[in-house]
Amino acid sequence: MKLHPAEIAKEIRAFSFFKSFADDLLLQTSAMVHCESFAAGSFILQEGKQNSSLFFLRSGKVEISLASEVIATLETPGEVFGEMSVITSNPTSTTVKALSAVECFVIRSEDFGHVHPKDKDRFKALLFQIYCNVLTERLMKTNEKARLFEILNRELHEAQQKIQKVGGRVLLVEPEKKQQLPIRMALGGTGVQLDIADSSDGAREFLRDNQYDVVLCEEGCVDVLKEVHEGKKTPYSILLTSKDVQGNLRILEGNRYVDHIISRDAEDRNATIRYVLTALGKLLNKDLFGIEKYLTWGVEVQRKVVSNSTQRESLREDLYGYFKKMGVRSTILDRVNTVVEEMLMNAIYDAPVDSTGKSIFNHVSRKEEIQLDTHQQSQLRYASDGVYLAVGVKDPFGSLTKDIIIDYLLSCYNGSAGSMNANKGGAGRGLHQIIENADLTVFNVKKGVCTEVICMFNVDGQKREAQPSFHYFFV
Repeated sequence: MKLHPAEIAKEIRAFSFFKSFADDLLLQTSAMVHCESFAAGSFILQEGKQNSSLFFLRSGKVEISLASEVIATLETPGEVFGEMSVITSNPTSTTVKALSAVECFVIRSEDFGHVHPKDKDRFKALLFQIYCNVLTERLMKTNEKARLFEILNRELHEAQQKIQKVGGRVLLVEPEKKQQLPIRMALGGTGVQLDIADSSDGAREFLRDNQYDVVLCEEGCVDVLKEVHEGKKTPYSILLTSKDVQGNLRILEGNRYVDHIISRDAEDRNATIRYVLTALGKLLNKDLFGIEKYLTWGVEVQRKVVSNSTQRESLREDLYGYFKKMGVRSTILDRVNTVVEEMLMNAIYDAPVDSTGKSIFNHVSRKEEIQLDTHQQSQLRYASDGVYLAVGVKDPFGSLTKDIIIDYLLSCYNGSAGSMNANKGGAGRGLHQIIENADLTVFNVKKGVCTEVICMFNVDGQKREAQPSFHYFFV
């Protein structure tokens, strides 16, 4: 259905590009606007081809790539693309692909000639001002990406150096070449020998002929990990999964022998590199614990001892105030507050066990005051590097098990939370609350020695992760 210019003017008034337009000029511009639709998977712009149109996203999601590498996705109404080729008259430098059904408003260069003569100078001046604003904003984003790239490079170098000290041989079982690349990049220059199998059968051949320190295996080939576990063919094996928590639980439910799991976003190469290097560094160096492993090197970590249940409020207030001064948004801090309360409750009431492994306070009402002896006390740690905020609670018991994580989360996601808690003083929804409120949760457990739960939050101004995820490491 064709829209009247007045309807278009009303809609584009909300777009940042048109904020400065007077009503009469906005109505003139609306008369030039065309409505175009693009099917999911179709190309709106293609790198190297001529373009003379400005595109304004109305609905849907588009992917922007350069030299086949995805550099951004857009899904906010009013986002503009195609402006660089319109300004310079050069071929487009990027490809824009519709990831879903997409609706756009489009203004073609030739349409600018329809502006009333008396308004042309004003219109051109306004356009150039807007172009300057758009380009300035893009430059700021590019500079920020460059900053984050430098941080990542430094982190990777440090992580690679740690792995280089121990060396070793790693087998990656990954059918998709695109997903092989980040791990190949992560281990390049570390001194670690990397073999890659693109199938379960290929992995079996490698395992028959070689000894490995670590086997990294994509979830579709989890049968290989079972054979590795049963044959005790390697000290460490890591399952690589998607970021679908419920899907991962179904895999883990049938493969409880898996001691180490990393979830990954297939489109986020940097995160994959970071998490694989971190995991290998932790296992190969036998150095499992510490929130600083997930933050930029040199970050200042705050430490608080957890000695009794009445501390919880003051600890959370201190943490909230600390991050508030750093400029972390209240919407994020509300989630952090929820997570920290659950982590402290678990450390005080659920973690402590006696010498036989029997829970000490698990049955006690969460309203009852608990005083922890010195050897029972936990530590709350928190820090932020400006990109991620991390909080962690470390207890001296190591009583958390894979079965607890899997079974409790399954009960929550299946709608039967609390069904396993007949003898507990709490509702048993803590793990679920932690994972759902954090962007990434990491469980580090050395059985009978120590449990650490780390929660990560993206604080760099972008939207929170579309899906929460969790990793765990049991030794």
